[in-house]
Amino acid sequence: MKKLSLAALIGSVLLTQSVLAAENNRIMSYLTSWGLPQDAATQLEKSNVDTFLLSFGGWNQNGEISSSDNIINPVEYDPYWLSPSYTSWTQTKLAAPSKRILVAFGGETYERMWGYIADAASREKITQGLVKLLKTDFPVYKKDMKPEEMVGDCLSTNWDKTCNMASYQKAGTVQLDGIDFDYEKVARLTPQENQNLLILAKRVKALLGKESGKVLSLTTYHVGADPEACASPSVMENCSFIEDARSAHHGEVLGLLTAGRDVFDFFNVMTYDAGPRFRYDVAMANYARAVGDKKKVILGNTINSQWGPEGRYVESKENNLARAAWQAEQGYGGVFVWALGSNNVSMSFPDQVSYINEMKQAADGDAPQVENHIPVAKATYPQTVTGAATVVLDGSASTDPEGAALSWSWTQVSGPHVTLDSTNQQKASFTLNAPEQASTLVFNLTVNDGVHDSLPLTLTIQHLPEEDSASDPDEPDNPGVAEVWQSDKIYVGGDSVSWKGLEYKARWWTRGNEPGTNEVWQVVE
Repeated sequence: MKKLSLAALIGSVLLTQSVLAAENNRIMSYLTSWGLPQDAATQLEKSNVDTFLLSFGGWNQNGEISSSDNIINPVEYDPYWLSPSYTSWTQTKLAAPSKRILVAFGGETYERMWGYIADAASREKITQGLVKLLKTDFPVYKKDMKPEEMVGDCLSTNWDKTCNMASYQKAGTVQLDGIDFDYEKVARLTPQENQNLLILAKRVKALLGKESGKVLSLTTYHVGADPEACASPSVMENCSFIEDARSAHHGEVLGLLTAGRDVFDFFNVMTYDAGPRFRYDVAMANYARAVGDKKKVILGNTINSQWGPEGRYVESKENNLARAAWQAEQGYGGVFVWALGSNNVSMSFPDQVSYINEMKQAADGDAPQVENHIPVAKATYPQTVTGAATVVLDGSASTDPEGAALSWSWTQVSGPHVTLDSTNQQKASFTLNAPEQASTLVFNLTVNDGVHDSLPLTLTIQHLPEEDSASDPDEPDNPGVAEVWQSDKIYVGGDSVSWKGLEYKARWWTRGNEPGTNEVWQVVE
């Protein structure tokens, strides 16, 4: 997908957006339990996010609620240290009561929990557990308060029995504002599973009552509202994901969207992790038709690397801001972002906050112009080849300063002619016959970010006959062995591990899922 012209887009947005922006443009973000600095609550004071989705919650068949790193478990008091996964959201909610804090239940890591709502008795226990959670008063602890800001008795004293205000003291209590059902599985969701979730959501809403002020949201796959016929590569109309290998999830929640339009308060569409050619405008239109109200449909952006057919990539800031502006101009309900906290591109937490604030600016029609720098071509290749061989030129290390998706162009500049295969892919290759004399082959790699070409990178390869070969003392005798899987380590799509004599590659983000026991890990042949 070519880069959008942000200046042109914002110009058109300003003509129609001013009235809608304040009313409809939600800015939401996942807030993960991991990856948070100790001062996360202080940083979140600068955030323009109005709804946080705590990641992630789960339940079992007995209705017992759990969460990643106990993010929604009232902490055991300690005067000196409390987990930022808890203090971040409780302090934020106390300081800004109008901000909503929801728990995102599910995600692919907890996908087995959807099976527990198939049984009516278990479903009722889960319902009761969720309602109890939303009515729970969570204590808020803060340091360095004034005595008049403290609630209740002093919890930590100095040596002279005076209250130690430098330590954590109770500042008040807060409640959660709702539940986000992060409804996704590796396998296709079935109509019966959709019906089970709808029954659960209706029951939760009924027990809470109309005046509770609590909200329910539904987060689903990007292709969930596509026509089911889009599973066939020959079908293009109203299809958002148009790669040759189609998704198993086209149209999987259409019935739930229609039946749940008055049950869920808004619908988050994961319009990412689908590659640079994904037609997010088509996906959003499909969801709007199913839900019947554009203002309840929320566009998904990610500031992490994401899956693509040619490999993982990072969406450019220019495109993310343009997407935020586009959804506002089209009358959709806002943007949600993955994520604050967890970040696999080494973005600091303050920079994450600032980035999402810029999306808010874009949605409000006040986005700054983002300068576009040229991409940088990088390649790995053998500098010397002896005898007959197949040579691979690998340009996957090429980068774009703004993180835009790249295209590749390989050309031969000089030397004996070869037939280059895959000249517009990350990796190109060619075959060499055994030569009678030494020769030099020269190639160029140019990458493009949708706007600019990189400077050409020149690759020079010496092709030698067999008798001129020499062993390379630095060449390893054996290929590298993947590291052993660790249960407490976070892995993302593409990471490799070894476990019980086999090598596995992760399909997506995971932690704690043992290779060989689930669909997260794929055996490397």
